[in-house]
Amino acid sequence: MICFRVMDTAHAKIAESVRDEFHKHRFDTFVDEPPCVAQGGKGVVVPGCAVCKIQIQTVERFLSHVCEKVLETFEKFLKPLDE
Repeated sequence: MICFRVMDTAHAKIAESVRDEFHKHRFDTFVDEPPCVAQGGKGVVVPGCAVCKIQIQTVERFLSHVCEKVLETFEKFLKPLDE
């Protein structure tokens, strides 16, 4: 016999928020401030999280960054329970 655990709406909301936060970040390149030379500035193109505009050189550091952001989102749901 196979049993399935049904998530209640609170758990589903937490899971959805954590998943959304995880998918929001992407390891890409972005133009550091000021704008790049093509836009009339002296900025450069750097690797990192294009959403947060954080320079990150390695995939390992990017994964740490994403984990921190996902945990922050998860902790927002836990704070009301602690109080």
